[in-house]
Amino acid sequence: MRTRITTLAVTAVAAAAMVLGATSTASAVGSGYTLRGHYASQADCQTAGAAGAAAHIWSPLYICNPYAAKPGVYELWVRY
Repeated sequence: MRTRITTLAVTAVAAAAMVLGATSTASAVGSGYTLRGHYASQADCQTAGAAGAAAHIWSPLYICNPYAAKPGVYELWVRY
């Protein structure tokens, strides 16, 4: 019984952390943007964003944001 309660508590905390983490990232970017990838540098992210826009895969509006959960990783957010 004690193991089940501990497991439930750990699961609830992990789920809450995931929801809060996703919410903070999405709200920082704004509505209408979709996450397209993660990149090792700001330059790689900008290059991928520009390439997708040039190929008309998405609009020229894209954002490269640092990924809060992992320093040194950048997220590419695009608008279609």
